[in-house]
Amino acid sequence: MSDETGGRGEVTYESEGFIGTITLRRSDKRNALDFALWLSLSEALRKAAQDSEVRVILLKGAGDSFCSGLDLSPTNEVIRLLSKKSSADQKMRLFDIIKRVQSIYTELEVLRVPTIAVIQGHCLGAGLELVCSCDMRFCSSDALFGLPEPRFGIITDIGGLQRLPKIVGRGKAREMAFRGHSIGADEAKRIGLVNEVFDTQEMLYIQASKIGKEIAANAPLAVQGAKEVLLHSEDVSALRSLEYNAARSAMILPSEDLQESFKSYSEKRDPEFKGN
Repeated sequence: MSDETGGRGEVTYESEGFIGTITLRRSDKRNALDFALWLSLSEALRKAAQDSEVRVILLKGAGDSFCSGLDLSPTNEVIRLLSKKSSADQKMRLFDIIKRVQSIYTELEVLRVPTIAVIQGHCLGAGLELVCSCDMRFCSSDALFGLPEPRFGIITDIGGLQRLPKIVGRGKAREMAFRGHSIGADEAKRIGLVNEVFDTQEMLYIQASKIGKEIAANAPLAVQGAKEVLLHSEDVSALRSLEYNAARSAMILPSEDLQESFKSYSEKRDPEFKGN
């Protein structure tokens, strides 16, 4: 499928078996994000959320870069607004756009199935904030991460300041948010930003797909329930999270998948989970 639509780009959703793939397709701009592409991402996320068969989502960027961040060209509505003389109407429109994009990133974060960011090349600004909304992040050795917003007089505002500290810790998140510098793949692995680094982009795609298939082979009710509990635990006390965890576990037990796991174990074969 072509990743160019008159220079505007699009975000596509495709599925094969239990694996869904969302792809940023604007490689001529290193998948730079503008408001139109964000809306296309929201549509792809809607399709993914409605796909009852999918058990894992891979998030990719076409070409040699995952995402270079905000599109700074004048064709981007956000840049046009920033170029205008300050006014109340301008500020309200910017506020509305920021809130809408924040909601799109939250749509990704709360998808019922695990999400894996597959990162090559540039992963900057709004692109880094995007992968922070995923459950796991894998990259190739050429990956470059950063929040360059302070170098442009912009506050990081699409969830990076909220999600990044939970991933890499308060100190590292603050350093990245204040300095505006970039870090390579090895440093990203060292601070916990990515789960694993692979030598080449080809190996990255192979291994990310393999990990996705491993997750998809597990019992969907258990995996999705675990994700729901993990998300819930981020905003409540440990005691309340434990109570919710107990309730969520009781909701899915017993299940047909549980019986299948017992049966397959006794029959010395791999289980075939149905999500029931």
